[in-house]
This record gives sequence, structure tokens and C-alpha cells, in this order.
Amino acid sequence: MMRFFRLWPLLFVLGLLPACQQEEVKDVPLSNRLILVTDKFYDVKAISAEKAIVVGYGGKILLTTDAGKTWQAKPSGTELALYNVKFADEQNGWVCGQDGLILHTTDGGETWHKQESGTTQPIFALSFADKNHGWAVSAQATYLRTTSGGESWETGHIEASVEGVSEEATLAMVDPVLYDIQFIDEKTGWMVGEFGKIYHTTDGGMTWNEQQNTLLGHAGIDDALNLPAWFGVRFTNANEGIAVGIEGKIVKTADGGKTWTFTGEDLATFSTDPLYALRLFGDGKGWIVGASGRVLQLRDGDWKNAALGRPLASWLRAVDFFDENNGWIVGAYGSILHTVDGGKSWLPSFG
Repeated sequence: MMRFFRLWPLLFVLGLLPACQQEEVKDVPLSNRLILVTDKFYDVKAISAEKAIVVGYGGKILLTTDAGKTWQAKPSGTELALYNVKFADEQNGWVCGQDGLILHTTDGGETWHKQESGTTQPIFALSFADKNHGWAVSAQATYLRTTSGGESWETGHIEASVEGVSEEATLAMVDPVLYDIQFIDEKTGWMVGEFGKIYHTTDGGMTWNEQQNTLLGHAGIDDALNLPAWFGVRFTNANEGIAVGIEGKIVKTADGGKTWTFTGEDLATFSTDPLYALRLFGDGKGWIVGASGRVLQLRDGDWKNAALGRPLASWLRAVDFFDENNGWIVGAYGSILHTVDGGKSWLPSFG
């Protein structure tokens, strides 16, 4: 069946308030809480074993320096939704969101200042190789690039290929939404989005080449228009990477994206809920989160359903680890989950 609809991160299915407490956590009086049931958190960045920053709906930025025991709300200067947070080092970080918004910090997230992105399109994700070289992705096949730490941004547009698409469907693929981006150094990066698009650059984002067509003919997909949208992509090195997306699809590459193959298809058989984000480690371990409380863990070369202590029904939008032990998951209904033992147990933060 051909897909002509647009996919937007704010249309994710909402679920139920998580109840995954595994040991008693000291409650916080309702009047003093910074984390509310109405909160929607879209991303988290683990800056150290105890410090993390969470961003989300309504311009909300939360910071903890004691592993989630307490939180501080940091002024963002906006009520727009914040989708993604990235740091180049402990001090220099960026947040992106609606209406082309980009915020920048040089003091570890204590204060944030607006940067001019040059676009009014929503910016869904960022990637920085260092405090100067950064990239971002947006709607309508738009990407951004900076070599000055965001003091100025250049805007580019992807001319999507219609190879493998029937003639009557080509107009639907002209301007795919780009959802995620990752650079592993100043030159080498990938970005992903609608209609299964996977783009690769080896010149710092000056030019981009499509890679997704190696998936055609697999998993019953013969038309490029029917490739699943990808919401997240991560590489551990120049060769090994994974992308996740709609219908619970997972694809991997071991040759820098020259060829991609579907994996974890047995998991999709039991659930077709979208997968939104992932975190990979260089030793072959990793995590994926998605809709309906889905959490997957990479163990012994296979993706397996992971337990959080009790089933969740709310969507989980992001996962990040400082190291293999200290990690975070965030999502709908004010969900902030924390582990200090590599995911063997997860505890909620109540703020």
C-alpha cells in the first residue's frame, strides 16, 4: 500500500503514566514539582554519570547534577517545543525545536541563548563533531550546517531521488522530512527521514548520497515509496550503524551504508509500534525506545525486548547513556527513567 501521508513527531500516540518504581523513592510535594504529568519530554543528554539535561514540550529544559534526585528548571526564553539536545563537550551544547529554533549554552546548560538558524521550519535533530562543526535536519528536505558553533548557519536542500518509485507517486517524495542526523567526525555523517531516506556524506555535508535502495526487494518492499520512515540513526564507527523507524523496523549496515539489511524482524512480528531513538556502544551493546513503552536491548548480537520493572503504555522518545551503566530514558506524561546498573533496573524521577 502506498503511503502519501506525512509523519510528524508530535503526532505520536499517547499512552499511560509509567509505573515502574522498583524501590521506594522519596516523593516531592505536588506544589514543588518540576516534572508534571502534562510534560512531554523529547530528548535527554547524559553529560556525566550524575549530570543530565532533559528537553521537551513548552520550551522546558531541566537539569540534574545528582543523578535525578533533584532537578532545576533552566530558562529557555521560549514556549516552543524542544526536540533535541546535543553537547560537543561538557560546556558547549545546543537545543533545537519548532519554528527553526536553536538555543546554545557555553556553561554546561546553566544559561541558554538563541541562535539564528535561517529557517522557520521545525528542526528535529542536531549533531556536533566539536564545538565549531555542527549540522541539523528539518522539514521539507532541509538541512543546516555551521562551522562557527552556530554563530551562523548555512541552509541546504536535498534533491530526493525517485529511483525505484512509480511515476504517479514521484510527487509525494519531492521534499521528505528529515528526522535525525549523526556525524562521527567533521567529514562523515548520515541523516534519515521519510520514505526510508538514508543520506551519507564524506565531505562534511557539502554533498549527500542516497543509500536506502539496497533495502528494496526485502521485507516485501518493492517500491521505494513503501520504505518505512526512519526516526533515528546511530553509527559506532565509519562502518557499523543502525536506523530505526515506523512499524518497528530496524536496519543495519556493516560497510558504512553501502548495503543495508533488515534485522530484528521477529520483534516486529509481535509489535509494529514505531521505534524512535537508539543508543549504541562500541562493544556491540545498545538500546532502542519507541511507542507504547517499547524498549529493546542489544544482547549477544540480537535485539530483545527489555523490561523496565513494569509494562509502560506511554511513548518513550529518547534514550542516552553516559557509559554502559548510567543511562536515561524520557517520554510522555513526564516520564524520566534512570539506571545506574546498565539497565538491570530503572527508577523514575519525580522532580
